[in-house]
Amino acid sequence: MKKLALLIPCLILLILMSCNRRTSKKDRLENAVSEFNKNFNLLELKSYYPEHYTEIKTDSIISKTFHVSIKNYSAMDREILMQSTKEKLDQSTKYHRVFESDILVKVADEIIYDKHISAEKFRGNSNSNFWNNATLEHIWVNQEASNNSKLSLSLSFINPQNSAYKLYEMHIDKNGRERLTLIEEQS
Repeated sequence: MKKLALLIPCLILLILMSCNRRTSKKDRLENAVSEFNKNFNLLELKSYYPEHYTEIKTDSIISKTFHVSIKNYSAMDREILMQSTKEKLDQSTKYHRVFESDILVKVADEIIYDKHISAEKFRGNSNSNFWNNATLEHIWVNQEASNNSKLSLSLSFINPQNSAYKLYEMHIDKNGRERLTLIEEQS
């Protein structure tokens, strides 16, 4: 009986020592996955067209009358969402930067026309959905349609989400009055 009285406390002590609250492989795996998910940040890739600031300046003299300065440039603080894809561990987003232009026209060294052109200014003139994601593409002097009494500029706007475009022609006379005409569009 004395041996049994010694054996029972030893067995109880052995049983209690084997219960040291170790976690199972399954529990450790679940804890590792939940800790990883807490600390994991989704990889977000953004690409822009054009990648960097773009500016094109042109100075032209038309029929020895009009001196035209056009500056086409990308607005670095505004863009149009082109595409967004989300996969398991990353998100990819593509943007098209918004373009704008500044036009300065002089006749005999006197400024007759000074205007900032952007798609936002045209958006108010039309209820078309085209303008919701449109940007100015380019403005250039149409030398063939210009003469010594009127200056002709071509303006192209594009909606990069659906490749729709609008082409306008702007006539400016010697007094700085403009007349804008839609030449072509594709929706």
